[in-house]
Amino acid sequence: MLQASGGVGSGDRRGCARPHWRWPAGPTATTRSRWTRLLVAGLGCVLAAACTSPDRQAATATSWASAAPIQRDYWPTAGWRTAAPAEQGMDPKVLAVLDTNVAYHPQLRSLLVVHHGYLVYERYWNGDAHSGQEAFSVTKSFTGALVGIALGDHHLKSLNQTIGELLAAHLPPKADPRLAKVTVGQLLTMTSGLACDDQRPGCDGDLMSRLFESRDWVREILARKLVTKPGTTFAYSSAGSHLLSAIVADTTGRSTLAFARAKLFAPLGIHTEHAFQPVGAAFPTPAEDRAYERAEVAWPTDPQGYHGGFGGLKLPARDLAKLGYLYLNGGRWDGVQVVPAGYVRASTQRQSQPPPGGRFDGYGYQWWVTSEHGHPSFVAVGYGGQFIQVIPDLDLVVVITSDAENGRDDAQQLVGEAIVPAATG
Repeated sequence: MLQASGGVGSGDRRGCARPHWRWPAGPTATTRSRWTRLLVAGLGCVLAAACTSPDRQAATATSWASAAPIQRDYWPTAGWRTAAPAEQGMDPKVLAVLDTNVAYHPQLRSLLVVHHGYLVYERYWNGDAHSGQEAFSVTKSFTGALVGIALGDHHLKSLNQTIGELLAAHLPPKADPRLAKVTVGQLLTMTSGLACDDQRPGCDGDLMSRLFESRDWVREILARKLVTKPGTTFAYSSAGSHLLSAIVADTTGRSTLAFARAKLFAPLGIHTEHAFQPVGAAFPTPAEDRAYERAEVAWPTDPQGYHGGFGGLKLPARDLAKLGYLYLNGGRWDGVQVVPAGYVRASTQRQSQPPPGGRFDGYGYQWWVTSEHGHPSFVAVGYGGQFIQVIPDLDLVVVITSDAENGRDDAQQLVGEAIVPAATG
């Protein structure tokens, strides 16, 4: 079994950079803007902040995806249909516990529950159904889906293709020779050998500051020395996720967003035509900062135009739920196999082993793997309390978004407290 490195995952948040496209605020005039700080938040604090839950059990080896596809009476391409909880097998009395318990989570921005394909619970505490939600490292799961689509469309030959083959033009002359042999699969499973990205001993805590000061993020990443043998050790690397975005763009001949728009967003009915796409910078202009705050859809890029593979994506909560629903249905959407079924199965099963004592039991392809009250589950996780959680045997998708500035990411416990117990049929 692949092992974990970096000493993270204990539930201790000390030393965490604030993840995403924003920078930690400071007292001087050089303080970076909020959206810059949030890009930083795509880093390994997702792992470092993971708390052990007594209600979570080890994920079973049983594959949910081996079951026959569920027949749907509609697809939410044009929008989600709503239903009373009881109409879709949710106990309304148990689900009503959410209305009480959310008061203990002041960081909440939105909470959506999709059961049997219908929205049975939807609440917003900041904005509404049209408000863009900052996804932070949930972006990684979208990037992972795009890698699968590129593989299915034969832009990628296999997950065994290497950086040396796919990103050769970006490799610095004095790059670690082992980097050229790192595979797409190792980037997907966080086993590339790149150092973890948080502030703990052994991690590369200054990576984001170097990227924002660099004119070439991909080359900056590829100039790093590997710290472990590729394929052997899990280390949460946002840098690796950004390389995946560059691979998607270079192999498809389109920007990551353009490819996503054609092959992922359009089939799901996610409208990104007017997406805000600023260049990630240490000091964006006030106008850029305000535009990112107002944007319903946004996805910043690096100076070369590669969209952030690890963070920065902004979508309404209902659109975040569509990714979970796509994976719940094995990558199939309204009769079309959007993401290859085998790739979805592999993505949502344990491929590498995070550090012991954390919130999650394993890591697939840019998805965390766990168990929720005995039910196998997989989760897209972003800094500050952003979650897309899928529980296949309950036919359930839950989306939670939070105000990352609040500093709390404990709202996921609501899934076990009230949502799972309410799913009666």
